Amino acid sequence: MRLQTMNNISAIAIDCEMVEVRNGRQTLAFLSAINFLTGEVLISRYVHPDEDVIDWRHKFSGLTQSTMTSAVASGAAFGSWREARDKLLEFIDNSTVLVGHSLNYDLEVLGICHSKVVDSAILTAETVYPSIISTKPLPRMWGLKTIAKDLLKLSIQNSNCGHDALEDAFAARDVLIWCIKNPEELRVWAENIRLQEKLKLPQNRTKLGKSRPNGKLPARKTFQTCGSHDFDDIILSELADELGWPEGYDPWSG
Repeated sequence: MRLQTMNNISAIAIDCEMVEVRNGRQTLAFLSAINFLTGEVLISRYVHPDEDVIDWRHKFSGLTQSTMTSAVASGAAFGSWREARDKLLEFIDNSTVLVGHSLNYDLEVLGICHSKVVDSAILTAETVYPSIISTKPLPRMWGLKTIAKDLLKLSIQNSNCGHDALEDAFAARDVLIWCIKNPEELRVWAENIRLQEKLKLPQNRTKLGKSRPNGKLPARKTFQTCGSHDFDDIILSELADELGWPEGYDPWSG
């Protein structure tokens, strides 16, 4: 079924912060979403967990029971993850591209299936390992903090109070913008990383042999948050086409 919205946006960058609930599961506790093209903040709001929280994961989420209680009391929180998802869906239709870093985790806690996504974690890793087909596991993926530092010379996630979902959403957006604008520099970065990984390979193989009996790497994370639905990874040139940019057009030039 095609989503019908009055305010659908061509592309949206999102980031979520999660907390742990019963049985080792996680649930949404903060949602940030921005208009990919304009940088307009669409959502930056707490989400009241509708289950008992076992671990607030303050080191990563930046959340505590006290901050959540204050947010709920002041009306600064969605009442549930479903309310947060419904608000996000007001901006999305089937043509909207969702952007993020390790986006599968965000989509899972939002309970969203979507066919057009760009994940900067997968995109950069596939640039490093271009010969690995999509059905095979990637040897590794790089965190947003590392990617932002390497590509953008941007320092993020430095607070002792955990991650900032809005900062991370902007960083994922900026990483993708950089990749679109600097394909040659991206390839150079990937070549350098590939060389570094080759130099570390004998050591890594030893570690793998000790930690995994068969020495195999874990399977690549795929986007399967609703049954057997598979998410499509859109390459950079296709994203530009999706957003209607003419060839060579730079929407961020001043």
